Amino acid sequence: MVSKKITILFLFVVLLCLQTYAQRQTFDLSDFSMFPQDESGTTAHINCDEKLKNIEENLTQANLKRQGYGYSVQIFFGSGNDARLQAENARKKFLTKFSDYEAAMVYEPPYFKVRAGNCRTKLEATKLKKLFASEYPGCFIVECKISYPEL
Repeated sequence: MVSKKITILFLFVVLLCLQTYAQRQTFDLSDFSMFPQDESGTTAHINCDEKLKNIEENLTQANLKRQGYGYSVQIFFGSGNDARLQAENARKKFLTKFSDYEAAMVYEPPYFKVRAGNCRTKLEATKLKKLFASEYPGCFIVECKISYPEL
């Protein structure tokens, strides 16, 4: 009786393993453009779940764009006939005062905006806001797309 239960349990485990193996997909690393092609003809094949492959492809594409969501400090926004010129002047003035930081002019109709810093966390943005507040007392933190730094 005990050996019959063990046999049934063993068959169940084998069937479970076979089902898991059947759901896996094989793909070649050459499918991803992040690895240079060499002339040796060496290839590597990885067996993984289809969901994992999709996650890897999405991360690879996001990394190529080098953008993601984060925080910046908005130091200027305005609309009107001369808003673009005012935004360009605000950006130039900012870059002369704070040359270690990036500043970008953004147009979101009907406003021209100048945002400084590419912060991944709100804490980083808060530190920058405190730094910029002496020169730009009305500055505030915004959540927006940021560019990741070159590594």
